[in-house]
Order: sequence, then C-alpha cells, then structure tokens
Amino acid sequence: MTGRHLEYIIRELPATHDALRLVAALHHEVLPSRLHASEDSRAKFLDELVDGLNGREHLALAAFTEEDQPVAYKLGYLTGNRHERFYSWLGGVHPFHRRKGLARALLRAQHEWARKRGIRTIETQARGDNAGMLILNLQEGFQALGSIYAVDQPGVRIILRKPLQ
Repeated sequence: MTGRHLEYIIRELPATHDALRLVAALHHEVLPSRLHASEDSRAKFLDELVDGLNGREHLALAAFTEEDQPVAYKLGYLTGNRHERFYSWLGGVHPFHRRKGLARALLRAQHEWARKRGIRTIETQARGDNAGMLILNLQEGFQALGSIYAVDQPGVRIILRKPLQ
C-alpha cells in the first residue's frame, strides 16, 4: 500500500528490525517522555515492536517527506479468535509535522486496509490526557467503551471501538 497526503508519501512497512528501526526512533521523538531514553531502552522497544507484530497479520504504516524522512506512523494487528477485530496499537506524528492531517490520513488508510479484509471492528486505547487522539478517534466514529488503569503505567486509558461498515 502506497499513497500520498499533501507533500507526504505513505508506505506500508514490513515488520523487520530494519524497517521498524525508523518507527522506533520516531516514536522516541514523538513522545516527550521517551526523548531521553537510554540506548538499552530504545533497543528493547524496537524488539517489542518486532515481537508484537511478528506472527500476526498486521499493518505498519509510515508517512515520509520527499527526502525520505519518516514523520508519522501507525501500527496495528488482527486480534480476536476469528481475527474479526483489528487493534490499532501505536501511532504518532513528529511535532514539526502536526496539524497537517497526517494522523487522520494514516487512520483512514488503516481502516480501509482492515475493511478490505472483512474486519468488523477496530479497537484502540488512548490515554485520558491525550485530548488530540481522543478527539480524532471520536470524530472518526469511535465510541468509548470504558477505561482501564494499569499499575505499570501512569494514568487512565480509554478503550475505544469503531464498527466498520
């Protein structure tokens, strides 16, 4: 899958260390809490990305500039006992490239990919303090199902689900 949004090129990535290394590096730039992570922490996160997608039908999307610099990403995978649900796992946009519709473009590309495969629902979680992500998901047809509080991560996560037509 390849597409465009404004001046950006959207590409599907394989779940390999080489391809996801770009996503992992971008992830650390997107989240302020990850900006000063150690090299060990960064390597462990890359392994978690690869392990989380391998062995599952998945979609890894990234948006690149004309100079081939990654600036946004969206990762997810099929779940459920009959693979009828898609879990939108991680995503983000580099701070210098926000407010240009990249998150929405990647979300819509992900949902179209899922719809073509007969997937019935998309599910995701958003931190309660991430207003931008919550608003985007609600605008795109998600409904809040509930919330969870994980003892190993600060804050509440809102569970969101969207039926695909």
